Amino acid sequence: MWGVGMMSNAATPAVARLAPQLSRHPACRQRLEMSVVFSGQRFMCAPVPMTRQDKPTIFDAPATRPPGHIVEVSTVVRNWWCFPAVGFNSILEVPVYKLESFQSTEPEEIGTVQLPNSVFGLPLRKDILFRLYWYHRRKLAGYDKSMQLYHWEWPGSNKKVRSQKNSGKARMGRRKSIGKWAGVHAHPIRPKDWGEIQLPRRYIWKGVKAMLSTKYAQGSLKIVDNFNVESHKTKYMVHHLRKILGRRCRSALLVHEGNVDINDNARWACAQIPSVRRENVEGVNVYKLLRYHQLVITEAALTKLLKVISNYPHKHGWVQRFATPDGRPAPVPQKVPGWNSAWIARKERLVNAEFRAREFFQETHKWKWSPELKGPLKVPRHDLLAGFRIKDFMMTPEKPIWDKLESLYADDEPLEDDIDIDEFDDLVDAMDGISNEGEDRLIEDVAEIRTQSLKSLADGWKLRQ
Repeated sequence: MWGVGMMSNAATPAVARLAPQLSRHPACRQRLEMSVVFSGQRFMCAPVPMTRQDKPTIFDAPATRPPGHIVEVSTVVRNWWCFPAVGFNSILEVPVYKLESFQSTEPEEIGTVQLPNSVFGLPLRKDILFRLYWYHRRKLAGYDKSMQLYHWEWPGSNKKVRSQKNSGKARMGRRKSIGKWAGVHAHPIRPKDWGEIQLPRRYIWKGVKAMLSTKYAQGSLKIVDNFNVESHKTKYMVHHLRKILGRRCRSALLVHEGNVDINDNARWACAQIPSVRRENVEGVNVYKLLRYHQLVITEAALTKLLKVISNYPHKHGWVQRFATPDGRPAPVPQKVPGWNSAWIARKERLVNAEFRAREFFQETHKWKWSPELKGPLKVPRHDLLAGFRIKDFMMTPEKPIWDKLESLYADDEPLEDDIDIDEFDDLVDAMDGISNEGEDRLIEDVAEIRTQSLKSLADGWKLRQ
């Protein structure tokens, strides 16, 4: 691309501002020499080469980018949701200024700070910022007690205003119809809690980082040493802030860590400035960062802010947890020698087999793809334990029924004493007599049983008695 360079030393600033615009015109690119007439003077313009900014990629070499320096805008706008405004592999260095300095009109630099890309170099997620803005606005609105009545809630009768029949007048509806009296609405205002909306904590955490990245891309981030000033006068605080932020700064948010990097003089001096707000690190949110144009933060507050943002996932248990005592990942176990020897032997056997195709065909029929989401990808086609059912095996054999009921029929009474010898002899004699009587009743002749009937045998047995 060709630009326009002024060949005369009498060129005014207005011509210099017009030169880039004229160079983009098609007619200016066709001519190598061009004359510009401005305020009665004639200036000759010669072509000057202008470099075009290359498209950024993820493979760019590391480059130092101060606040406000971004990559090619069209790429960032086209890929706003995934492409950082500062590009990839960028080194984010911010100068540290001394707040209270009366030596010169320019801000005094005392060093630089390198910021992490994971907080200040993220894509500018406007969708997250939009939702968080209205989230904080609703929280600030809180509970609204304003209430209006429905038309049926107003006191009084709801009858018709007048009868329509035989009146010759227009038709009129109910007395409390909508629009007839002031304060009667079809959709009245009712009490509502605007702050009942909830957002995930992870969403808020990402929104704060996206807002800090936006402030860095806009060049609205300034770091100072501290807010410890010697005077409590407002004019001196305004002088210090104008020297760092410029005279066209509309509003500023001063962030400090606590009582370490700020004193009472700074608090009194900032209290009378309407467009300046002072906050602790705990009070920083997306709504306040959006409301104020410039962000002025101390070194101590920046350290604490980065610590809070980095430890937020650990605080809420979002990070990966390990079962080791120190919380670190367990070492990767080493492979046991010979762990795949059987697999290698089987492969070698298949490769060296005479009928290799048949062997592979038979092997493929032994396995099938597993339908389960977990576990091995292949399982045996015929499971040997498919029909196996687990049975409740008892360690001790089950007792028979009579042993279970023995306690019910057990005789707990003690046994009788031993009988005397005389009683035992009498019992033996009685048993012998009974046995002798039974012998007399027996039929000794077998032929008698064959020849006689049962009735005759019974009659003869009675006669023998």
